[in-house]
Amino acid sequence: MSIKEFIAQFPDENTCRRKFKEFRDEQGVRCPACGCMEHYWKKDKECYECKNCGRRQSLRANTLMHGSQLPFRYWFIAIYMVYAVNEGLWGGLSVSELQRQLNHKHYEAIWTMIQKIKSNRKHKTEQLILKIMAFNERHFSSICHPLAMKPVMAQRK
Repeated sequence: MSIKEFIAQFPDENTCRRKFKEFRDEQGVRCPACGCMEHYWKKDKECYECKNCGRRQSLRANTLMHGSQLPFRYWFIAIYMVYAVNEGLWGGLSVSELQRQLNHKHYEAIWTMIQKIKSNRKHKTEQLILKIMAFNERHFSSICHPLAMKPVMAQRK
């Protein structure tokens, strides 16, 4: 996917959030408390509520984006750029360069995001990141799957 195609397909935060929710819904949401796979979507709270026990969880819960407050679009852009770099479309991408491109104030948040993406790439290269970046909808759901979330292995020095 070219950068122009990417921008056309994911032009703003709402589009990215909506697309992520679609993929998450297709994958299925499991309640961390009781294991139930049936949920209501609470539009006013923007979270899932378990039909069985009533526990709520955010759209990002138990995914690669778990615990992050960065915009969905930042994640989409970062995944695209990590993929593009690893495929040789660019000569390399530093965290500070991505921070500059996103016009984000805090290095640490961008560093953590990149580490999560790269950590998942190391563990499930073909199944996760490369297929995600093809933006094939049946594969993108793997980023929403609870098993896609791996702890960040690298420690910042």
